[in-house]
Amino acid sequence: MKDNPDTENILKVENINFAYDGAPVLDDLNFTVRKGSFTSILGPNGSGKSTLINLLSKVLKGYTGRIEIFGNDIKNLNPRSISKLVSVVPQYSNPGFDFTVEEMVLMGRFPYISRFGREKHSDFLIVGSVMEKTGITGLAGKKFNELSGGEKQRVVIAQTLVQDTPIILLDEPTSHLDINFQIEMMELFYGLNRNEGKTVIGVFHDINLASNYSSTAIFLRQGKIYASGDIASVITRENIRNVFKSDVYVGKNPFTGKLYVSPTFASDTPDNNDSRKEKNINIKVHVIGGGGAASPILNLLYNKGYMLTCGVVNNFDTDLDTAEMLGISYVSEAPFSPISLYSANKNLEFIKASNIVILPAIAFGHGNFSNLVSVEEAIDMGKKVIVVTGEAIAKRDYTDGKSQKLYKKILEKGVICVDNIQKITEML
Repeated sequence: MKDNPDTENILKVENINFAYDGAPVLDDLNFTVRKGSFTSILGPNGSGKSTLINLLSKVLKGYTGRIEIFGNDIKNLNPRSISKLVSVVPQYSNPGFDFTVEEMVLMGRFPYISRFGREKHSDFLIVGSVMEKTGITGLAGKKFNELSGGEKQRVVIAQTLVQDTPIILLDEPTSHLDINFQIEMMELFYGLNRNEGKTVIGVFHDINLASNYSSTAIFLRQGKIYASGDIASVITRENIRNVFKSDVYVGKNPFTGKLYVSPTFASDTPDNNDSRKEKNINIKVHVIGGGGAASPILNLLYNKGYMLTCGVVNNFDTDLDTAEMLGISYVSEAPFSPISLYSANKNLEFIKASNIVILPAIAFGHGNFSNLVSVEEAIDMGKKVIVVTGEAIAKRDYTDGKSQKLYKKILEKGVICVDNIQKITEML
């Protein structure tokens, strides 16, 4: 058996086809997985995700094509050899016998124990260390069948980790865990990937969970690879719409900088039909941006077909990311910098070209105060202005009352106020 730890592509899948009862499940799959990467396999139910995991671990056979691990065709590897290279965290495990938790975890050491041999001291040390990592040390003497669903899943994860393989396959490993344990376990897999060089390939339903920890992703649709590559190129609004038949918003978490996916505010009401959208495209709306407050509004109006602009927003602001992803023109400023005269004037140009100006519930400091000034100028130009009231301005004012004073003046000039962004479209 070849075993070259320097192989760049630790896993290679070539022309894989698999059918069940004559019905095609996987159709001509081709991809490689780099050593030390964290790859997520995503797709709707029935797209072939779990089938692919079962093929990679040699649980399923009868496929055509070639699967290589470290340059070895897995068809030529015996079960013990495969078990030293690949371990699997399944969705659910039922041992059929009433084993204790410690016995269950110890079973994961089977590739390293001879047929008639016994566990060594080193095996027990590894089991103890993994049980501590997965938080199940206190369950060691309990019967597996007495555990809750979440506890069982943590035992299954521990059993997998004691195999100590270079490749770890995850088949929806957190499906039975509460959110705090989901994150805890994902952090564990991420740590194994980053700190110990384990190659992790996981099937996930939660795209946000996958995007937060993965470096690469594969989208499966009807048994075929629809898209693959780095996370940013795969998890896009268009790809998700085409694979899952759902329209979503894809943005960046302002705290982590990682991608996140959330439902759009689009609806299936008559106001959102094609004829309405064609009418809306002639209405130009400028949204004042800042701190992510404009993002849901941009998303909402984009889905309604309005022609949009946005400004002034700082680079790295979520609002700027949203505008870029939706193809909306915007005015930007350097991060943590006050709005320059150039940017303020560019913002006014957008306002002059618009029919309607929207002011979200933004926090105002001395750096972005000119955004509030631009709203007053929009009113003086005769523009229709909609203000999303949100949190009291006193709590959003970091200009020693200067913003409160101007905000009150703006409200007194006959603007339209809404307390919920969903009401904006009723006022357009």
